[in-house]
Amino acid sequence: MRFFPVALVLAIVCGACASSSKTTTTASSTRRDDQNSNPLYSLTLMRQGSQLLQQGRYDAALEKFKESNELQPGNATNFNMLGLCYLRLGEYDQALQSFSSALDYAPTFTDARNNRGATYLAMGQFRMAEVDFSSVLSDSTYPHMKDTFYNLGITYMQRDLNGAAEENFERAIVKPGAVFEAYLRLASLKQENGDLDAAVSLLEEAALDFPNRVEAALTLGQLLITIGRPSDARPYLQHVIEAQPGNAMADEARLLLSDL
Repeated sequence: MRFFPVALVLAIVCGACASSSKTTTTASSTRRDDQNSNPLYSLTLMRQGSQLLQQGRYDAALEKFKESNELQPGNATNFNMLGLCYLRLGEYDQALQSFSSALDYAPTFTDARNNRGATYLAMGQFRMAEVDFSSVLSDSTYPHMKDTFYNLGITYMQRDLNGAAEENFERAIVKPGAVFEAYLRLASLKQENGDLDAAVSLLEEAALDFPNRVEAALTLGQLLITIGRPSDARPYLQHVIEAQPGNAMADEARLLLSDL
């Protein structure tokens, strides 16, 4: 089986994310007791944890969600957020357990099912991931369908079911809300199948629609050089250098330009 890098697209959807609340510390045990007796304090902790999660401070976020879970056990949203922390930390067994707990309390919690599928995907359990993603797609109200189409495409790509993978990647790039990574994966499949014009078109569209994602411009530049169009490759490689001059991809672009 061929290995493909898995770029997980996870929808972090939680009512706690919409509110801003600064984390404060206190030495007063009395105040802490008052907070713990306040049923709204669990929600405050979830809001704080959501902010930390979005900042990439996964360990700190995890502690907030654990504390919230102690105060209000059985909250499906909190289990979902715990799972996201564990997933980002690479603790897949814990993530799987958390998402499954969320679904035990709320079987129709589509976010948690999507995230559990992403965990199976990260663990290489592609058939289980397919089951969860397919279930997510049966929810016609789910607002993150394209992310799920992308993840489902990855599960098929990992199993060499490239026709099914292409079909799902195509759905993931429908606008608005197209998934950037789906362009790259679809272009790689087109290139593998010898459809170079389609691969170029997909990468051109990605580079145009996502100018800050220089992966598309670099990949396009590499492809254009490969098919004998170095002059067309030059502006894309220059864009990579100008957009992110200190990035490793910029170094690669410079190297490619030096050989033209």
